[in-house]
Amino acid sequence: MPYNVQGQAVSLSEEPRIIQDRLYVPLAELVERLGGRVDWDNENKIATATIGKWTATVRMADRSVDVSGTPVTLIADPIVDQDTMYVPASFFKDAFGYNVNVDPGSRQVSIALPA
Repeated sequence: MPYNVQGQAVSLSEEPRIIQDRLYVPLAELVERLGGRVDWDNENKIATATIGKWTATVRMADRSVDVSGTPVTLIADPIVDQDTMYVPASFFKDAFGYNVNVDPGSRQVSIALPA
C-alpha cells in the first residue's frame, strides 16, 4: 500500500501520482483519513479542507493557499482530474504541520502528526 497515515497502512481509491517531477496525492481522501473533512466546489474547482481548528482553501492551478487566514505557498499547483483534487504531498506539512515523508521511486507516502 502506498499510504501510511498515522502509522497505519491504508488503501485509498487513488494512487499517488508523479506530475511534473512532484508526487501528488488525492486531497479529500487523505484529509478524511486524518479525521477532517473537505467541501468541494466543483464549478469553481475549490476545495475547503478542515482538520481540527485549521481550514485550508485550495484552488486548482493556484499555489497560494489560505490556511485559517494565513497565506501558504505550495511547491506546485494543485490539479483536478475527473473531479478529484490532487495536491503535492508536502501540502500536509505546509498547511497542517504534519510530518510528511515521500519516496518518489516507490511512490510511498507517510503522513503523521509530529512526535
